[in-house]
Amino acid sequence: MRFRHRFPRTSPVLKVLFFLTCLTLFFILANKYGSSEVARPEAGSPNAYVFYAAQDEYACSVLVNIHLIKTVHQSKHRIVVLVSNDVSSKYRSSFKSMGAEVIKEKPMPLHPNSSDYYRGCLLKLGAFRMHEIDPTLRRVVVLDADQLILKSLDHLFDLPPTDLAAPRAYWLDDSFLSSTLMLIQPTAKLWDQIKQTVATLPPHQYDMDIVNALFGDIAVRLPGSYIVLNTHWEDWSLPSWFEPRATASNVAAPVASQAASDQDMEDLLAQSYVLHFTAVGKPWTYDTWTVSELKPDVHQLLLRQWEEWRLIAMEVCPSGVIDHL
Repeated sequence: MRFRHRFPRTSPVLKVLFFLTCLTLFFILANKYGSSEVARPEAGSPNAYVFYAAQDEYACSVLVNIHLIKTVHQSKHRIVVLVSNDVSSKYRSSFKSMGAEVIKEKPMPLHPNSSDYYRGCLLKLGAFRMHEIDPTLRRVVVLDADQLILKSLDHLFDLPPTDLAAPRAYWLDDSFLSSTLMLIQPTAKLWDQIKQTVATLPPHQYDMDIVNALFGDIAVRLPGSYIVLNTHWEDWSLPSWFEPRATASNVAAPVASQAASDQDMEDLLAQSYVLHFTAVGKPWTYDTWTVSELKPDVHQLLLRQWEEWRLIAMEVCPSGVIDHL
């Protein structure tokens, strides 16, 4: 931009000070928004995070979590995104610009009588054939997009060898596995099992049903803290695995019938690895103000979760997709 006003000539010392001030401000902003340092993938890493997107809305959330993995948690492992034809080119370009590998994949079909809401959900099962897509990969962590990764998950790649590890779906039954985060060791055997199961899939059976049918008895179960529903901050509830922080020797753990305290809500967030957006809706469907109007009694941390997702989305998603908190 050209200014019409002419400023008096500045001394060399002031010019240097002005330059250093601008440089300092640049690094502060770059550090805040993660644009200056992004962890580079390890050359030849046998591990990768795998996301999938069958719709543009979910693709935006994939970008949010790629940012968290690479910039906030500084992971050096590879990131792969499986996309269907319904994902627009602007998102595919954004994935690549953030250092992710993009693979077009056709979702495996659901039964014709299944709900259209879950159309494309079996795209995630393409992660079980990563041994065909890239034989150099040994282990992958598969993640749903409608989540917020709060802590580094790199340590999962160091777990002892196993076909599959996944968190307990504690909100359903401790014996049930959640499929929104899975550590997989892809092999031809597992992929054949997946294909055979999908070929005879009955109506209203989806990815979580398939995973539990095949691996429910043999999978390594991760603690419930690896996938936490953000509904807890909507209704002030606590999962059974929650461990309260002892503030006094006579403080008892809250019982299920009691509303959680403000401290409990903060401690629950501190214990959580990944938040799954189940309260109110998805963070791209309502802005933060609307959530506060629809649910005036939610804990403030739920609004902060909304704000964090939308703040990152404003930075990393294509222009105009998310333009305010």
